[in-house]
Amino acid sequence: MRKKLRRYFFTGLVVLLPIAASALVVTWLFGLMDSWTTPVTLHLLGRHVPGLGIVITACVIVLAGFFSSNVIGRWLIGLADHVLMEVPVLKTVYNTTKQVLQVFSPGGQGSFHSVVLLEHPRSGALSLGFVTRELALESGKSSARHLSVYVPTNHMYFGDIFVVRPDQVRRTPLTVQEGIQAVISAGATLPAALRTELYGG
Repeated sequence: MRKKLRRYFFTGLVVLLPIAASALVVTWLFGLMDSWTTPVTLHLLGRHVPGLGIVITACVIVLAGFFSSNVIGRWLIGLADHVLMEVPVLKTVYNTTKQVLQVFSPGGQGSFHSVVLLEHPRSGALSLGFVTRELALESGKSSARHLSVYVPTNHMYFGDIFVVRPDQVRRTPLTVQEGIQAVISAGATLPAALRTELYGG
């Protein structure tokens, strides 16, 4: 009986913890987005209206996307970008955040192209990585095609960059989204069988 209760307890824990974590994250995001407009709503309406901050946040995001898609908006964004890049401390935070978002954005210049496996030079084990671009390494008069592969080491935001030959990389049928899910889930979402082939083969 004690063993069954223990098993039920841990099974319930595994079931409830992801739900509780998701609820906490959603509640935190809701409170964060809803709270920044509280002074405005208090001044205009005389009271705080729950949920109004989220509506205003969504409108601001849509308006930013609208203005950034026309000439005047792009000019203003370019001007703001130039100003922020001139502020010593703020420049580091702004530039880092911008580069990370560009890398993980589907339309970004540094977006992931494909999910691959390559032999980790330190451990020798196969590591899951993302091809970020192709480049040519030149030595004297010769030039060889190489791949830039990003291998996450801490979820998705920290990792190592390896520049390797295509024959050192094996392409997988995983989509980029499936590869990211595999990294975040510590490999739990990987399929039972994974067919691979040499990159470019």
